[in-house]
Amino acid sequence: MKNRLLGIHMIVQNEEHHLPRCLDSLKHISMECFITDTGSSDRTPEIARLYGATVLHACWQDDFAHARNISLPLASTEWVLCLDADEYVTQGLEELLNYLPKVHKSISRLRITIENRYGEGVEERVISQPVRLFRAHQGYRYKGRIHEQLVRSGPSELVQEVAGDMDKSETCTGEQSQLIETEPLAPLCLVHDGYLASTIAQEHKPRRNLKLIERELADEPAQPFHLYNLGVTYCQLGEVEKAIEAFSESLHLTELLAPYRPTLVRDYAKTLVGSERYDEAHAILAVERQRYPSYADLHLLYGETLELQGLEERAYQSYARATDCREGIDRVGHSDGGSTLDASYVTEAGSNSYRAYTAMARLAQKRGFYKESAHLYGLALDSMFTYAPAWAGLADVLQQSGETDENIAETLLTRSRGIGESDHGDLIRGEMPHSYAVTNEDHLVQMIHVLTGCGAYEQALKMLDADSCTARIHVADQIHWMLCANRVSEALQLAEEHWSVGCVHEVNLLAEHRMDWALACWANGLRLSEAFLATTLPQEKNVWKVMDRLLDQLSKEPRSMEPTSQEQKLIQWGPQAEMVAEKVVRQAVKTGQLTLAEQLHELRAMMMCDHWGTTLTRRRKFASLLYRHGYTMVAANILIQCMTESELDAEGLFWLGETLYAKGHNDQALSLFEQALEREPDMWQARVGAAVCYMRLAMEAIRQELVRSPSSGVLTAQHNALEQRLRTTDGMPWRTLFHAKERRNQLASGTNFPMHDREG
Repeated sequence: MKNRLLGIHMIVQNEEHHLPRCLDSLKHISMECFITDTGSSDRTPEIARLYGATVLHACWQDDFAHARNISLPLASTEWVLCLDADEYVTQGLEELLNYLPKVHKSISRLRITIENRYGEGVEERVISQPVRLFRAHQGYRYKGRIHEQLVRSGPSELVQEVAGDMDKSETCTGEQSQLIETEPLAPLCLVHDGYLASTIAQEHKPRRNLKLIERELADEPAQPFHLYNLGVTYCQLGEVEKAIEAFSESLHLTELLAPYRPTLVRDYAKTLVGSERYDEAHAILAVERQRYPSYADLHLLYGETLELQGLEERAYQSYARATDCREGIDRVGHSDGGSTLDASYVTEAGSNSYRAYTAMARLAQKRGFYKESAHLYGLALDSMFTYAPAWAGLADVLQQSGETDENIAETLLTRSRGIGESDHGDLIRGEMPHSYAVTNEDHLVQMIHVLTGCGAYEQALKMLDADSCTARIHVADQIHWMLCANRVSEALQLAEEHWSVGCVHEVNLLAEHRMDWALACWANGLRLSEAFLATTLPQEKNVWKVMDRLLDQLSKEPRSMEPTSQEQKLIQWGPQAEMVAEKVVRQAVKTGQLTLAEQLHELRAMMMCDHWGTTLTRRRKFASLLYRHGYTMVAANILIQCMTESELDAEGLFWLGETLYAKGHNDQALSLFEQALEREPDMWQARVGAAVCYMRLAMEAIRQELVRSPSSGVLTAQHNALEQRLRTTDGMPWRTLFHAKERRNQLASGTNFPMHDREG
């Protein structure tokens, strides 16, 4: 027998893939269920009936409110819960049935919690608490073709329906205009994944929504709620400039008390930051975060904007302010000079915890406060154990602070077990700690990936060898890590075992995996096997054959290393062949096989004949590739050689200047930055670098004067002012960002250097 307390009401069209999951999450509770089908051409109605739902058929009239209202008069339950097919209950259903009878009669609508997923990661979700529960036969109905809103007959009272989207611009009348009914939070949680990027790419929802919003705006021009949703839809369609224009107009027209306004501010600012319009985002957030002091997302966005403008100290404070916001979605009430507001915020998961802590940790690391940074990364992981940026950041800062790879591994594993800080004093160099054997397998696999992410390949492989989780690690990853650790014979053996002809997946071998196999062959001084060539695409096979023959020739007779006329015809050089040759060079640098990388780089130029510039141009391009992967000294030596023979381009001059700046040679770095600006006046990184060098030189001059006149207040004030400006300017993201993996390569001094896994 169906309960008379709660009924489910839905509208659907062609939802045969989503509907079973939604109804399965409800089926253990016997409920009245009305499903209004607006013209499905698949099995949606049949599936609905199989679950015991009453199916109503209606013609789709481009009006969501009209479709939703069809079933409301038929409700025989006290409460109505409105769902969509791409939503499903995760928890709280039984608790809800116990909760509803206790709700005071004066309360006729309730909020629930919805996790709106936008990515595959557990942390990639936006949390909202819209009104979805309301008492039946109390005059409630929906209004609006799109992003429909719950309204009540009699007094004109609007209630949010979707993620805080509602418009209270209509005037409340009657006694309830003096007191807007509260909307308690019911203990029901849903997940909504209908707007995953993968789903949007396959469906027509944004285009459909755009058409309906445009019709609404035709009826009500410049209506701010519709303009806001127009901006959201433009974002989904990738039309960012149109989205910014719509958000701007909506914010200008929206009343301060409109409940969707905080979310509008958030989305507008987020879009501005994504478009690198930092000054505009700064101007908006500086004001709006004061109006909504408990909205963590605004503090997080403001911190990001400040950081990108070089204001790192203020950014850190803003990130810290985000962590002060109460857990969950706050209802705001403040009396700091603004009007009192009662609204539930739409918030990105972790804005007031792990995202903010990770941002703070990143800034602390940049300033050299490594212990503080590690502590903050730990706080982030305490809030969200699976948050990958925090794990990567923790491994990175431990490496930067001088920890050995063994100690990094033990610290990560200790934290993954939740034991707290470990004592590394009893670790024996080269031996595996006993704890590796008892760690949960899932945690161990995760830690292995974190270690390889920071370049600790040898330690990761050691952990892998010592444990039984090898089957959980993709063989392609193992081969790549072996190459990076210069264990080339093992890499080749594993590749031949798993990818040779006769294996199930040899035809579907990914390009990156195929390149690793080739590099393993060449690094062992061997020719590419027929098994390897069998995995190549037909249009690429000749390129691989020519590169293989020339490399073999190079090892025997370097002077005769050039493609034959027949080989040139075979290659038929085009975009596909050029892409293969370029990618294999990049992969060789990525894996640390620099000798091979240099040889392949020259081969690529030779195979292209006259299509790739002069020898100097080729060398500069190779130096550029090396520099980006952290081989700064190797790249600098090549660039200096090029500079002695000819002029460098702006990029090469900047990188030489950056290398000298890192070593404290400010005057020489300044000269190179200025030369870069002569060649490319719009190169802002060189301009900032030059400004930083000027300030450092000026500060050094003042310090020398202070030695002679230590009591000079003017000099001290000038020094302090310069120091503050330097912190701001140097805080701008002008320098090449190197993480642990690249930092390990900075010790390389020659192209014969293989990227061995170094400790510390």
